[in-house]
Amino acid sequence: MSWSRVILLVFVGINLGGLTVDGFKQQSRDRQRGALIGTLRTLQHNVSGTVWAVDEDKLYIEDFTYDGRGPDAFFWIGNDSQPSPRGTLIRYPLDTPDGKPAVLSRMDRENILLHLPPGLKVTDMKWLSVWCRRFTVDFGHVYFPENMDPPRKRTLPEFQRLGHGIRSGNITILDAKTFYIPNLHYDGLGPGAYFWVGKGTKPDPKGHKIPNEMGSMDVLRAYEGEDIELQLPENLTVYDIDYLGVWCVQFKDNFGHVQIPRPEELWVPPSLGQTRVKPHIAPPEFDNCRQLSDDLQVEWQAQEDEVHIRLTAKMDEDQYIAFGRSRSDDKPEMLNSDIVVAYYDPDDGSFHAIDYSVTARSQCDGTFGVCPDERINGRNDASVIGGERRNGITSITFSRPYETNDQMDMPISRFSDAITVIAAIGQLNNRKEANYHDEFVTKDTVILDFSSAGDNSCGILVGVERETTRFPPWLIRTIRATTNFTATIGPTGGDRGYKAITGLPSWGIAWWINDMLIPEIYVERGQTYYFTVSGGNDKLNSPRYHPLYITSSPEGGFGQKTVEEQKQERVFAGISYSKMGMPDATAAGGLCEWRHEGIDAWEDSITFEEYKETLYKDCDGDPPGSLVWTVAEDTPDLVYYQCYTHRNLGWKIHVVDSGYNLRQEGISSGSTLAPTHTYQVTLAVLLLPALMLPLR
Repeated sequence: MSWSRVILLVFVGINLGGLTVDGFKQQSRDRQRGALIGTLRTLQHNVSGTVWAVDEDKLYIEDFTYDGRGPDAFFWIGNDSQPSPRGTLIRYPLDTPDGKPAVLSRMDRENILLHLPPGLKVTDMKWLSVWCRRFTVDFGHVYFPENMDPPRKRTLPEFQRLGHGIRSGNITILDAKTFYIPNLHYDGLGPGAYFWVGKGTKPDPKGHKIPNEMGSMDVLRAYEGEDIELQLPENLTVYDIDYLGVWCVQFKDNFGHVQIPRPEELWVPPSLGQTRVKPHIAPPEFDNCRQLSDDLQVEWQAQEDEVHIRLTAKMDEDQYIAFGRSRSDDKPEMLNSDIVVAYYDPDDGSFHAIDYSVTARSQCDGTFGVCPDERINGRNDASVIGGERRNGITSITFSRPYETNDQMDMPISRFSDAITVIAAIGQLNNRKEANYHDEFVTKDTVILDFSSAGDNSCGILVGVERETTRFPPWLIRTIRATTNFTATIGPTGGDRGYKAITGLPSWGIAWWINDMLIPEIYVERGQTYYFTVSGGNDKLNSPRYHPLYITSSPEGGFGQKTVEEQKQERVFAGISYSKMGMPDATAAGGLCEWRHEGIDAWEDSITFEEYKETLYKDCDGDPPGSLVWTVAEDTPDLVYYQCYTHRNLGWKIHVVDSGYNLRQEGISSGSTLAPTHTYQVTLAVLLLPALMLPLR
C-alpha cells in the first residue's frame, strides 16, 4: 500500500465522521444504528440484511430478509471460528404466548432488534447466523470484526444540589434519547419547575422543557427517592444538548443540573426502541407484611393482573435476596423452586429483580443450576417498580404477573389460595448473578395468601449497617511428599472453610483432596503425580459432573468459558482436544461426596476435624476417573486444581524445583497444617548437629 493510499484512507475516514482506523481495520460508527458489524452473507432461503451492534448485548438488523421456509430456524450466535451447533439461540421475538422460542417466520426487509441471552456480550462473539437446528445448516451469516467497540451506557455525576432539596444518584444515559435518574429527591415547591435541556454550561431561559417520566409537560411534582426515566422529544438526542436540569420558568432559577459530555466524547447506544420507558408507578401501599426473620420482611399487595411485592433486608451491597414459591406445598424447598432474585447494584445505583429457576444446587451451566430464566430460554417476568438503599438496608419493590405463560414459572393464584414460600440471602458473583445462598431464611414452613388483605405481623427493621458475625477460620491444610491423591466432592465449610481460605464466595461444594477441604498441594517439577478422581461423570446432569483439571486459572470452569476466555487460560492436565479442536474433560469418574448427617454444622465446629466428624462419605459405586500429571520444567510456581464444569471449587498447587526438601518437611500422612510446617523445618535443622554427636 502506498503512502498516498494511506493518506486517502484517513482522509475519507474523517469525512465520513464514523470511520475509525486501527491498524488497517475499520469500524463504522453510526449514531442512529450503532457500530457496523457487516452484511449477512446469503447462503440459503434468501437470508440478507445489515447487522449493527446497538450496545454490548443487543444487535440491530436493518432490512432483514428471510423466506421463512426453514423448518427449525433461529438466530444463532457463537464464538467458534465458524457457525456450528455450539452456538447459542437468540429469541426473536423476545416474548411469545407460550414462553418458548419461536421458529423464525418470513420477513421482507424488516428492521429488527435482537437481545442477546444474559451473560453474552457482543465483544466476545465471532459470528451471527440464521441457523437450522434440525438439519444443522447455516442459511446465512456475518462475521464480527476484531476489536469491536459497541456503544455503551454512560454514567454521569448526580444532579448538583442548588435548591429545593434536589438530589439524586449518578445519572445514566441509557441511549441517545433516554436518561435514568435514580433516587431523585425534590420538594415540589417550585411554582414553574420542569425538566430542562439546552446548550451551554448550565440551564438558562434559552433552554426548553422536556416531558417528565409520565410523558407529561405538567409542572413537576415532589419526588421522594424515586427512580425515573426521561425520554427526549423526537427532535432531540443527547448529542444535541449540553445539560439536563430542573429549571423554574417563573423565577428563572436553576434548582440543579448535570453536564452532558461533548458529542465527540459520547458513544452511547442509538435509540431504537430497546429502552422502554416505564410509566411512573407511585410506590404502592401494602396491606400485608410478614416478618420472615430479624433481617428480612416481605410486603405484598394484590392487583388486577399481578402482585406487587416489596422485599426489605439488612444486607451487604454485594448480596441478593431470593424470594419465591416452593415446589412443595408442604415444606420449603429451594430445589426446583421458582424465585425472583433482587439486588442493588452499587456501580450505577440501580435495582434489579430477575426471574430465576433452581434446577440444581450448582452454578448455572446454561442448562441446569441456579439460572436466570433468560439464560435457559425462558423469560424475565419480574419488573422493578422501585428501590432504596439506606443505612445498610436494601428495599426493592417489583411486580410479577399471576400467570406468565413461561414454562419456567409456577403460577400464583389471584384468588384465595395459600402457597408455601421460600426466601434466602446470598452472594452475587462478579457477573452479578446469584451464587448458591449463604442463609436459607425460611427453614420453617411459611404460607402466604397473595390475595389477602390486612395480614400484617411486621416490626421495623432498624436502619443500621448489617453486622456480620465473624468466625475464626480453620487452619489451612497442605499436602507434601506424596505422589498419589484422591479427589472427591464435599461441602465448603461456610465462613470457616472455603470462603475464609480463598476470600471468594463459594457455591456450597468444593474439592476435597485426600479427605481434606481444598488443601494447598506442593509438587516438584519433573515428578509424575496420580489423581484418583470421584467427582461424577454424568454429562447430562452438571451437579453430578465435576471433572478435575490442572490450570493457571484461579477460578476454573473451563467448560463454561468462551473460546476467547479459554485461550487466555493455560491447561496442564485433564483436558484433551479433538481433531476439530474441541476441548473435552478427561478426568471424570463416579461420584463420591462428603455429606451432612443433618444440618451443616460449620458454625459450631471450631476445628476442621470436628466438622469432618459431622459428615459421611457417599459414593455411587461407579469406578473413579484418573488424572496423571508429569510436571513440566516450565510450569509456573503457582497453578490450581479446579472443576471443568463449574467455577471456584478448587485451590492452589505450589510448584517447586526438583530436589526441594518436600520429603523432609512432610509427615507420615503426607499432610501438614500450613501455620506449622515452617517450625518443623527449623526445628529439624537446629537438632541435626546435636543428633550427630557421639553418645557418652
